[in-house]
Amino acid sequence: MTRNTHPWIEVWPLDTISKLNIIRTRRKAKLSQDLSSHVEELWRPKVERRWKSSWVPFVKKMSALDADHLGEFEINLGVMAYKEIEGVNDSIEKGLPFAPRLRFNPCLSVGFITATKDGKVIFQRRPENVHCPNVLIHEPCGYMTSLAFAPRAECDRPEYADDPRLFSLKAQLDYRKNEIARTIGVAPEAVTYQIEQDLLGCGWKTIEMYFSSTGIIDAKERELRIPEKGEFFFVPFERLRALIYNQGRLSQVDPAGYKPKDPREIPLIDESLAGLIWGYEKLTGERLDIDETVERLSKEGLEIRVHDTSPGKSYDFSFD
Repeated sequence: MTRNTHPWIEVWPLDTISKLNIIRTRRKAKLSQDLSSHVEELWRPKVERRWKSSWVPFVKKMSALDADHLGEFEINLGVMAYKEIEGVNDSIEKGLPFAPRLRFNPCLSVGFITATKDGKVIFQRRPENVHCPNVLIHEPCGYMTSLAFAPRAECDRPEYADDPRLFSLKAQLDYRKNEIARTIGVAPEAVTYQIEQDLLGCGWKTIEMYFSSTGIIDAKERELRIPEKGEFFFVPFERLRALIYNQGRLSQVDPAGYKPKDPREIPLIDESLAGLIWGYEKLTGERLDIDETVERLSKEGLEIRVHDTSPGKSYDFSFD
C-alpha cells in the first residue's frame, strides 16, 4: 500500500443544514493489532519524556436525516487517544500495510476563518519543523481535545473520554476563541464566531477531518498585538480570490524551502482552503461561485470532491 499524494480535498457541505446534531457514542477507536503495536512503539519515547495523551473525538458516521427531519444532519462521534492519532497518521503517510483503508484519519479538528474589522483574514505560516511546513493556516484552529478543559498533566484521565465538553462545538470553539484572543492581545469578548458550521472536510495535507466556520475580531489590524514569534499574514478581502485561485497551481509546489513573501503565492493547508471557499460569502459579503471554483481548481490539479448531503445520504468511517 502506498499513500496517494495527488492533491485532493473532500468536503461534506453543511451550509444548508438547519440543525446539526452531534452524538457521542462512547465508542473508542478500534485499531488492528499491528496498528496498535505501531502506535505504542511510536509513543514509547514520549512516555519516557512524560508526555500525556489527550482525548480527541473522531467521526464514526454522518447522516442527513430523511424528509421527516428535513434540514437536520447527524454526526456520530467516537473517541481516540492522541497517541493513536500520531500512529494512524504515520501509517497513512508511510503507506504501511496495516494503515486504515481510508486515505485520512477521521479524528476531528475545529476552527473558524477569522477576519479583522477592517476586512483582513488572519493566517500563520507553519514553520519548518512541523507537519505541513511553509503553508498558510488560518487562526484559530486545532483538535477538539480534552486539553480544552483539563490541565495538561491530567488530560489523559479516563473520565475525560466521555466528558460532554469534548464533543461540544461551543466548548471547543470557545477554547479556540480564547486562544486567539490571548495571541493577538484582545479581550475574549472581542472575538465572535458562527456556531453554524460550513463544512466537514479532509485533505491530502492534513490527512485529518475538520469542521470549519467563520468569525470576526472587533478590532483593526493595527490595533492588534502581533507575536514576534512566527509569521502572521493579514490578507485583505480583495486579495482572497487570487489566494484561492492560485491554490491549484500551488498544490503542485514542493514546500521544502519555499517561502515567498506574498501570501497569495503561499500554499494553503487544505483545511483553510476549504474553509475559505465555503465561508467566503459570510466573510466578505460577496458571492463566490463554489461550483466554478471547485472545477477551476480541479482542472489545475487539485481534486475537490463535494459529497452529497441531501436527505437520506449517509457516510460511515472505519479504521479497519
